[in-house]
Amino acid sequence: MIDASAQTEPAGAGRSPRLSRRACSWLVVPVVLFHAIGIPPLQAHDIIDTDQANALVAAVDAAAARLKTAAATAAEGEARFALGMALVEATAVLNRDLAAHNGRLTVNAELVQKSLAQRGRAPAFDEAIGRYRLPQDPLIDAVRLAPDAPYALQARFELVRAGFYESFVIDPFELVGIKFDDLEHQIAEAAALASTLSSRDDAEEAAFIHAIDLARAARLAPEAATAQAYGDRARAALGAFANSYPESMRAAAARLILQGLGGS
Repeated sequence: MIDASAQTEPAGAGRSPRLSRRACSWLVVPVVLFHAIGIPPLQAHDIIDTDQANALVAAVDAAAARLKTAAATAAEGEARFALGMALVEATAVLNRDLAAHNGRLTVNAELVQKSLAQRGRAPAFDEAIGRYRLPQDPLIDAVRLAPDAPYALQARFELVRAGFYESFVIDPFELVGIKFDDLEHQIAEAAALASTLSSRDDAEEAAFIHAIDLARAARLAPEAATAQAYGDRARAALGAFANSYPESMRAAAARLILQGLGGS
């Protein structure tokens, strides 16, 4: 995104138009951020084989069967969580297959998608973002049924991840499918998860999502005062993230966005 502080030399000065350093940082943010958070493409040796396709569908079937027997019991929340996590894996595999094959599913990936569709469990493809969206209802229900259960934090984390990655195509500052209110809810949830998740990798990702969402709010807030408040919080969060995870690939994106917000 080009910052309003972009400057050009007069046409008669004999020089090419030039952007300010801050504006240049915003131009490369989407590229760096995309590589920092994008779905890792499947490598040639990772192409989905028949056994893997069958295993993905079987996992969903097993979780669905478990849910039937657990319905209306104390175990229902955990059963819904198991189904939700099976769908997280299936959705991730489909999206990785798309990314590795120029937006077209391979034969075995199509087998997964069609088999899940027959069961009413298929992730929906969203033309706006060019990806499959995670079916969120099982995870939402799992949290609703047992918000204090050990698995609830993981369910909430998967929902935040899906909400974040499915809200843009390449440029995170162009929201797709969510409103500013949704962004604010995601900020609060990511902040809570970053400080409570036991997995360091998951905590890092939650902290990153929190910092990026604050920066998005600073850029997209409808009122100047709100934008300023979010800008202050974003600079603090981005700086803290870069210092806490200096070796992370995401740290480079955090520093660039921090520069774009006038931080250092």
